[in-house]
Amino acid sequence: MPPITVVFIATGLAVWLNALYFLGIGAKQEPGGTNPLTTIGWVSLTAGLLDLVQAAYIIGVRPAPLKDNAVPLAGLIVFYGLFFVALGAAEVAGLDLRPVANLSFAVAIVPLFWWKFFAGGWMFRSILIVWVVAFLAITATVYGKFNAKALGVLLAGTAIYTFWTPVVILALGKNIP
Repeated sequence: MPPITVVFIATGLAVWLNALYFLGIGAKQEPGGTNPLTTIGWVSLTAGLLDLVQAAYIIGVRPAPLKDNAVPLAGLIVFYGLFFVALGAAEVAGLDLRPVANLSFAVAIVPLFWWKFFAGGWMFRSILIVWVVAFLAITATVYGKFNAKALGVLLAGTAIYTFWTPVVILALGKNIP
């Protein structure tokens, strides 16, 4: 399977845990217990770091069939990797999420410039659209303009459709459409 598989799995797990937190599943801190968001933060931070390592690998190796297209793909992975590093660090340290929300706005919009890169692949283009909605919803939620539980549902769907579905397709020996 291609190196992007690591990105899909790790980041999908981070998105899934954040989704469940917003849905209130395992989100309540027990008296005298630790904050569950700290654990989620470590997973988010790890996913972001894995994304950055994979981006470096993709640039360095330029695996087939990517070759010269490895650089733009790695650039896109860096966008998401840095977001998850920032999110994870903020969750672990209990920092203000508004700067992460501001970053989320940029991460929602700028990757649309990769639209042409994904020409001929309807699934990747649909994934870009889902990510625009999800990252804008993160921004809106942090600023109190979108319901947290609705964000949880959106993020759960995002984890399943945009991260795990492509991996399942690849695991079945098929090409992502």
